Amino acid sequence: MSYTLKPTLATTIGVELTSGGELTKNYGTQTPTTSDGNSWSVNLTRETDNLKVSVTWTSNTYATQQYNNNYNRGYGYNSANSQYGSSNHCPYKFIHLVPRKRLGSQDEVATTAHGFINRAEAIVTIPLHKILYQGKYCFDIVLSIEKTLPKCIVEAPDVVLQDDAVTKNHEIMLILLRDIHSVDVCLVAESDKTCSNVGLWAHRAILSRYKGFENAIQTACKGLSSTSEDMAKLTIGDGDDSSSTTVQGDDILGPLLIPVEKSTLATLCVLLRYIYTGQINLSAETNKHAISMTESTLTLEGITRRRKESVRWHPLGTDSSWKFKDVTWEELLVASDYYGVMDLKTQCENKVITAMNQSSVVETLFTIGCSFDKIKESALDYIVSNMATLFTKDKDSFAQFKDHPRCYEMLVEVIRRKAEYN
Repeated sequence: MSYTLKPTLATTIGVELTSGGELTKNYGTQTPTTSDGNSWSVNLTRETDNLKVSVTWTSNTYATQQYNNNYNRGYGYNSANSQYGSSNHCPYKFIHLVPRKRLGSQDEVATTAHGFINRAEAIVTIPLHKILYQGKYCFDIVLSIEKTLPKCIVEAPDVVLQDDAVTKNHEIMLILLRDIHSVDVCLVAESDKTCSNVGLWAHRAILSRYKGFENAIQTACKGLSSTSEDMAKLTIGDGDDSSSTTVQGDDILGPLLIPVEKSTLATLCVLLRYIYTGQINLSAETNKHAISMTESTLTLEGITRRRKESVRWHPLGTDSSWKFKDVTWEELLVASDYYGVMDLKTQCENKVITAMNQSSVVETLFTIGCSFDKIKESALDYIVSNMATLFTKDKDSFAQFKDHPRCYEMLVEVIRRKAEYN
């Protein structure tokens, strides 16, 4: 893991232990201020719904002697002036616990900093649900001279674009996203009855980078070729914006009409915005997209291209009284998974997981959790860690899902995990 700290100011101890197993384990490290031989002893103790972490520093005699020799030669730290003191003392002042677990990437620091006792031992407690993942305690112990540990960050790439270049590229992609002259794929949300006559346009070359869209494009091409007797013609727009494309044989270069079954038009807008710009905005800004509308409902007979009459471009602009509802993380997760936008899928999973609380966790388990294992595992861990409040004499959080086909399976899994944790 990478932190915004100087190498000599912090060290990290990784912990990944089965929660039902032995809770004491020693970790040998090389500290940044001494030679090899110093070590940390980490003791984990389960206390009801919390985990107590005790870290003890042990100095190696050889390392201490080396430190003293260096000091005598003028290379060491002066204990009167140095923040570290002599090497037979722990060089750090504070301890931080950073969950690794379900997010798959660095999370915010989960606890406040705690000072070392006698410069040799520190103890900190953290709720179990913050560090449990698939039956394991997964977190990092960060020892630092800093009382406040910054958020963890991903290491920057070797080459970083200048801010103005990034801004310019972003502006170009926004222009492409809305450009009616270069788009060549029309997405129609068939399941969104309120938008059945509305088309969302994009670029085949950009969408084809994702497996789900590539498959849909190939299917559309095959369907067009077989149903149009090797000839297809489409007129787009009206007035000065009108254009027509004739396609023969397998050389399908013109616009394609692709039906979308599992997402609303608003979800598709948010998905395309991310694909083009890398930005996530759950409020679909229709004026940022190339959107067309026909006077009558667009009926799809198989997957064929057809002439669209009286097309209006950008009908849902800022002055439109018709607005989309905000998209949920769950809706965006389903769409990103279906079309293979895996980096967005990961972000959506993380958002769904971090939003879980005692009021929503069971519903999350039986809805989106049934389709995504990462969310299911996190929900189960959360439920097990909070059983005392989720299941009481007068409360059964599973009651409303008793007819769910996977209710028994989930209940058995909760009981099994609870037995293991105890």
